[in-house]
Amino acid sequence: MAILGIAGPLMAVGTTFGFLFLFGFPFNSITLVMPFLIIGVGCDDVFIIIHAMRKTDKRESLENQIAETMEEAGPSITVTSATNILSFAIGIATPTPAISLFCLYTCIAVAVDFVYQLTFFVAVLVFEEKRLEAMRLSKKQEKVEEALGAPKQVLSIQNSIRSTAGAHPLPANPDGIVSRYCRFLKDWRTRVALLLILSGYWTASYYGCKTMEIKMDTTNLIMKDSPLNNIAWIYERFLWSEGQLVLVFVNNPPDLANEHNQHEVLELVRRFETLPYSMGRNSTSIWLRSFLYQSSLYHNTKGFNGLLQEWLDDSEGGGARWNDMLRLKKAENGTILGVDKFMFATACAMGDDANWATREKLQKQWRGVAHEYAHFNVTVFQSYSFYIDQLDSIGGTTMSTVIWAAITMDLACLLMIPGINSILTSTIAMMSINVGVFGLLSVWNVNLDPITMCTTLMSIGFSVDFTAHISYHYYRNPTSWTTDERLADALKSIGWPMIQAATSTVLCIVPLMFNSSYMVWVFVKTILLVTVLGILHGIIFLPALLLTSGDLSRLFGGSSDSKIQPEKKEKLGEISQASSFSSTNSETVLVKKDDSTELKTILQERGSG
Repeated sequence: MAILGIAGPLMAVGTTFGFLFLFGFPFNSITLVMPFLIIGVGCDDVFIIIHAMRKTDKRESLENQIAETMEEAGPSITVTSATNILSFAIGIATPTPAISLFCLYTCIAVAVDFVYQLTFFVAVLVFEEKRLEAMRLSKKQEKVEEALGAPKQVLSIQNSIRSTAGAHPLPANPDGIVSRYCRFLKDWRTRVALLLILSGYWTASYYGCKTMEIKMDTTNLIMKDSPLNNIAWIYERFLWSEGQLVLVFVNNPPDLANEHNQHEVLELVRRFETLPYSMGRNSTSIWLRSFLYQSSLYHNTKGFNGLLQEWLDDSEGGGARWNDMLRLKKAENGTILGVDKFMFATACAMGDDANWATREKLQKQWRGVAHEYAHFNVTVFQSYSFYIDQLDSIGGTTMSTVIWAAITMDLACLLMIPGINSILTSTIAMMSINVGVFGLLSVWNVNLDPITMCTTLMSIGFSVDFTAHISYHYYRNPTSWTTDERLADALKSIGWPMIQAATSTVLCIVPLMFNSSYMVWVFVKTILLVTVLGILHGIIFLPALLLTSGDLSRLFGGSSDSKIQPEKKEKLGEISQASSFSSTNSETVLVKKDDSTELKTILQERGSG
């Protein structure tokens, strides 16, 4: 079952790659993280389905057991799959192509994995249960025949003895460890301690969020041991600090034969030369200054345009070297009508202030000057301009994406858990997890960039896995039970599968830890944080919050969450009837011990009768 449980997610990964490749979608290195995420999500579903199957009543037919299993596990895996799909679907709209493509691959893979879990894995589970049932019956029959020597009589009794492990009509054992744990969480001293711990956690997370630096480091896109790191270091250390060119394109220049227009263009150049960190006039290369300076050396009988043509054709002492920096308007006969467009270059040096904040400030100043001369249609180009453009938008894009993703998650949960207490508590827990992940990533030396934005979306989707399960199982329990009983039953039903799923998710990313790529390590750190924080919130914080909300509801006379639908749980009378055996003389003996004790007791009574 372990191998076949992994087979479903792997099939989903293969189907996704094949489908998208078939339609011509590109592939990039960031999508290689997707298979590990899908395996983690798939294992989560597998643990929940298997755990639900083990709780079914083995007296029922296999068809009914599967139906009860999917009734128990179906809503949980549906809400988590839906929230993951919606989370990555929102990420498809991000402006960064690589992140958008990754979200597309992951969104489709999660959807395909959900289909395979409901079809392939459930079918595998049916065959496995048939095999186990055959083995159990065979072993029991051999034991009874061997020990008692009464095959027919024992078999008739043994056919009536079935495991009563299934949906129990009563809440969890009040003396059990889960019930005691719930009472521990309900103690006011525990709640005060949790509140203090959470206050410190939220403070640290808020500090991390406020201090997270928006940064686009080119070295984050290559391996740590790549020789390209040396080039990136030289670029960072010398070019940005000691001088780098800025190219300015004037796409709609005025008539430069007019002296006033010449001064206006030179004033544009001067504005760039006097900006902070500019290296000044000596760093500027512009053809107009050279032309005006050298024009006195020529016999000016042809006017400005004619002299310009002669100057550009003079390869010895003229301006032939400037031909690549301007384009001329020409008539059909080749006569120059004027300058169509031109460019010039100037340099800047940031010195010790060479960082992304300074680059962003400089680019805004360059574009501010260009905007003042909008009638010239001025365009500024610098090699890292497109990085700055992403820096300008990534903060707002991340915030809006996170807000929309959180709203979408709540709406998806509301469809499956339409109860105010459950929704509010799960939303608070989900927000707490994501604030913690985002803040602690900053403390863990992770900057805000497109990769972090992508992992934030992943974190929102994964955080629902640790809150929706508990909230749903708490919500679906009978409202006649106390808050403690509902929570204890929820933890007993889903607590262990959640721990198994969290452990398997961490194990899935262990191979990624051997990769030195910054991008991969951001995913590793995010998954570790969301898994650890998620399981702590799901097992500790959210249960305490549910207990508190239940107490507040009773205090203010409110009612607790109503059920989605009547639970398919047997009445106590039905359990008593199913747990009794009729002997040949119509005497009824209640089963209260294990199978071997029951058999011996019944046979002794029959023998004495």
